[in-house]
Amino acid sequence: MKGYVWLALAVALIAAVGVLLRFRRRRAKARHRREPSIAQVPVFDVVALGPRGSGKTLLLTSMYHEMQTMSARGYHLTAPFEQVLTLNEWFGQVADPARDWPSGTAVADTRSFSFTLQTRGPTGAPLPVLGLNYLEYAGGLLTEAQAPGSTAQADLVARIEKAHALIGIIDGFWIRRWMDGDGEARVRLQQTVTTMISLMLYSHSPMTFVITKWDLLADLGPDDEARLRFVRQGLMQNQGFRELVQAHSATRVVRLIPVSAIGPAFAEVDRDGNVCKLADGEIRPTNIDVPLAAVVPDLWEQIERSVEADELRAAMAALSTASGKGRLAALSDLGALLSEAAGKVLGLVAPPAGLVLELATAFGAGDIDERIADSLRADRRLTDAELELNANRAARQRVLRQLQSRVDVLEGRLPSSRLADEV
Repeated sequence: MKGYVWLALAVALIAAVGVLLRFRRRRAKARHRREPSIAQVPVFDVVALGPRGSGKTLLLTSMYHEMQTMSARGYHLTAPFEQVLTLNEWFGQVADPARDWPSGTAVADTRSFSFTLQTRGPTGAPLPVLGLNYLEYAGGLLTEAQAPGSTAQADLVARIEKAHALIGIIDGFWIRRWMDGDGEARVRLQQTVTTMISLMLYSHSPMTFVITKWDLLADLGPDDEARLRFVRQGLMQNQGFRELVQAHSATRVVRLIPVSAIGPAFAEVDRDGNVCKLADGEIRPTNIDVPLAAVVPDLWEQIERSVEADELRAAMAALSTASGKGRLAALSDLGALLSEAAGKVLGLVAPPAGLVLELATAFGAGDIDERIADSLRADRRLTDAELELNANRAARQRVLRQLQSRVDVLEGRLPSSRLADEV
């Protein structure tokens, strides 16, 4: 009799283990479905433009090297492994005093990199926040005539029109020569800036002008703000640059950011006018993460600007005073209003509601997320899955606020970095 009892217990135990394993597999599958992948997060297209030798490659490789680890930021960049190998090879070439600088982008070679901005989720696992497709166009497309039948420049114009953000590279080396009284440098700089501006006028996106090799301009003023103000005044003398600022700054963000991919103690200009590495130089980049950190805050600001102020205030007031199901309706109205504006800015017919509300929570109305949770609690008890989704959303929102904070710090330190119509 005891044998039958033990057999029955064993069968029951095996069955229980089987049920438990099936339950765990279902939970693991559900958790896998809930965990956001890069295919589920917004992906923004960034196009970088600049003349040959302006420092586009150094900017890119130093930017990735600086942002590939979490550090104190709470977020970091990842990329496909083969792209990481390329970026690391370039950085190693930059950092080695015995090697030459990396070669520039050939006219026929457009470099494209797929970055993912990640943070740590509530469980400690990597949590994707957003994707960044970074296209670096050859400088020759800006300054050189193309072969008959070439479609490279037409492709460039099309990519600019569709880009969510533009980065225009201005070579600090030629600014240095211009400020030293070199007339040829002044003409060259004016021509390249004018050509770049003529392409950027097609865009409806936020724009960031990056002054590379900022370390070469260290003696132009007592501090970075004075130097940037001085350079800004010189650039505003260029008619195309001035007119772009006049036309665009009222409806979108236009920035001027000084950047050094290597810092002030790694290279110097020799007697022949060439930038040479120092044998005992140390790489200490300046503002290298800001051009990418500014992409999402600048997009959100443009979304806000595209919403009528009265409509936004009315939608927020309705959300503040509503309760129960009325709050859900008011939330839906606000989401529709912001989604329509986001569609205009991001070029999407129907932007994901989750993206719009996360942006609104991080940059706009700080208590929207709590109102969503209140509305859900009013109707039903939150499940574990919903709590996990809320925790993931809160983690992503922290990153978005950190991006905004990085931009705020820059503007506080360098007010001249925000371009506006001054004429």
